[in-house]
Amino acid sequence: MPTAQTDQNLKLWWGVLYPAYTDHPILAVPNRNSEGTVFEQDTNPPNAAVFFDPQHRYQRWDHRYACDLPQLVQDLQPEKPTLLEALRETAQDWAQGLNILDPSVVIPHLQAQYPDLSAVAIAYLALHLVYPETIPAIHDAWLDTVSTSNLPANYCHGIILDYNHTARPLQDVWQDDNISDGQIFQYLEDMIELWKTLEPWHCHYSLLTVRNLAVNPDDQLRLHQLDFTLPLVKTFERPTPPPSLVTVWEELFRHASSRRQAVFMPLLVSLSTAPLEKISEIQMLLDSLASTLRNEPLPDFEEETGESTGDLINELPDITLSSESPEEDHTAIEDAPTVLLPRQLVQVDVAAQTDTGRDRHHNEDFYLIDHRQQVRLTPQGQQLDVQGLYVLCDGMGGHAEGEIASSLATKTIHEYFEQTWPWQGELPSAEEVRKAIYRANEVIFATNDQKGKTGSGRMGTTLVMALVHNYHLRLGHVGDSRIYRFTKRQGLQQLTIDHEVGQRLIQQGVEPEIAYGRPDAYQLTQALGPRNNEAIYPEVIDLDIEEDTLVLLCSDGLSDNRCLETHIISHLVPMLDFSIPLNQSLHKLIDMGNQVNGHDNLTAIALRFKLRSVLNALF
Repeated sequence: MPTAQTDQNLKLWWGVLYPAYTDHPILAVPNRNSEGTVFEQDTNPPNAAVFFDPQHRYQRWDHRYACDLPQLVQDLQPEKPTLLEALRETAQDWAQGLNILDPSVVIPHLQAQYPDLSAVAIAYLALHLVYPETIPAIHDAWLDTVSTSNLPANYCHGIILDYNHTARPLQDVWQDDNISDGQIFQYLEDMIELWKTLEPWHCHYSLLTVRNLAVNPDDQLRLHQLDFTLPLVKTFERPTPPPSLVTVWEELFRHASSRRQAVFMPLLVSLSTAPLEKISEIQMLLDSLASTLRNEPLPDFEEETGESTGDLINELPDITLSSESPEEDHTAIEDAPTVLLPRQLVQVDVAAQTDTGRDRHHNEDFYLIDHRQQVRLTPQGQQLDVQGLYVLCDGMGGHAEGEIASSLATKTIHEYFEQTWPWQGELPSAEEVRKAIYRANEVIFATNDQKGKTGSGRMGTTLVMALVHNYHLRLGHVGDSRIYRFTKRQGLQQLTIDHEVGQRLIQQGVEPEIAYGRPDAYQLTQALGPRNNEAIYPEVIDLDIEEDTLVLLCSDGLSDNRCLETHIISHLVPMLDFSIPLNQSLHKLIDMGNQVNGHDNLTAIALRFKLRSVLNALF
């Protein structure tokens, strides 16, 4: 791809043209009520070769290569805003409440407001919002009626992208023996995960051209552009099968050093002998390789040993894959497990914050965190051990002394596990979690009796809690405080079900509209303190962290009115950005919750997990 030495004050962009096909889900021309963004131009206008677009806003950086695509361009009207820039800046408004990675949701939503906006532009816009380091930002887009020799179509999509001249070609990284083998293995896994994200948008083909792959200065995988069709295979000999992720990997390793080839020889042999046609099969291969290398490590291969390739292959343990139907399309993706490769924690961040709320005068919420972690450094890398207890309680609104109940519950839970859960001990069982919750209920219940509290005067509290042992979590729940999980791939998921009248009726088969039409729909069916243990049934949930994850415990002052669900892009996505301190992004979340709600106390505990493959132990 072209490169250029750029002036510090000169901003260059990446110009891309795509053919428009009527039967393609992304490259089709949008249904237009006007011709606002479709430009027609003379077949031979003056200085046509100098400009990239019909409006003559984007000048080719080097017009001698006018036929090369993509290419660098200069914006001659940088002060003039574009629609795509405005949409990027206002994403917190139009994207809230949407599954931003689902094209069947995002495309019609935006095209209903902007009929001329192509699905190509929307793909860049949506994917960049979630993967800003991997997908280039889109600056401008248009639909052109001019056909070129290499784009034989009635229309073509013009796209202007952010140009990152600091990105390093992935092939150069593969050849650099200063880059660890563990990092190379990580890129293989990243490509699989990225494939699954891009596939619904029909642009997983972006991973099938080596020169389209690069690495940012922060070592994250980057695509120069999105490809919505299979790359062309130029051959004048025998027919060539369409490229696949396997062929891309083979090309990368073909140019790697002999030392790196020796390390990855099990993978290379399996790639060349096994008929891998699906992403799930490739995942199985990597998982099998990782397991094999853990149990049967390869001998030390040195470039000077003189061993032949045959000798190396003979040293390899067998790697077997389950057979699949050969008729399946090579781009198909099965419902394979999200992550098959072994994972390890490399970072766990914790933050918590509580706010009285703009309409309240005292705070009945209470939280307690006991977080411990230990880092061991060895020549093989870093090992992180994490153990923690995280408890959040919301004193029952409308009941006296709710703040006392929430404080009693959290402290009782903490005391129970201080006595029963030693450092680096196994995660307490579900039964132990329930015992701790019952113990907290007994303490508050007894306090109510001692004070002679009756009826609505009896204090009570909700409870959500998490026990963490590395990437295993056991969650406990009573009431309408909530626990959420957020990942970029799976989005926001509410893990708990509110213990309230409306939800109980829904579980009994009542329609949600009817269930929540009742005046008592939000009345709690369970809480700690007002009644004895026979009246509560604590919910216990097991959760394993399998990818970079945000776990959020919160009181209903934050979760009410779908506050989190409608602020995913603006507030939750930044909370998974490890370059931003977690307490800073949580503070912004609480401030936003106070603006949206504010009728109640707001409290949240945030846990952020960063995982990477267990690589150093394998190589």
